Amino acid sequence: MVDDAVNERDDTYTAVVLRRLLRQALEDDPELRTELAALLPAPTEVTITASGERSIAAQNIGTAITGDGHTPPRP
Repeated sequence: MVDDAVNERDDTYTAVVLRRLLRQALEDDPELRTELAALLPAPTEVTITASGERSIAAQNIGTAITGDGHTPPRP
């Protein structure tokens, strides 16, 4: 089945097939699931708070303009 996914010319289909195969493998093999979980980074909790007039908050932000009379940057 993996060969079918690799030989497929449609990337969307390939990704769907591989996800299904991975999900099935993880459901069928608890030890594999444990080993894979150990390889992945631990999830971290992020709290972002903005308070006050015109406040903004973001974990990642490109350009942020607050206040009056600004012209947005051109792409």
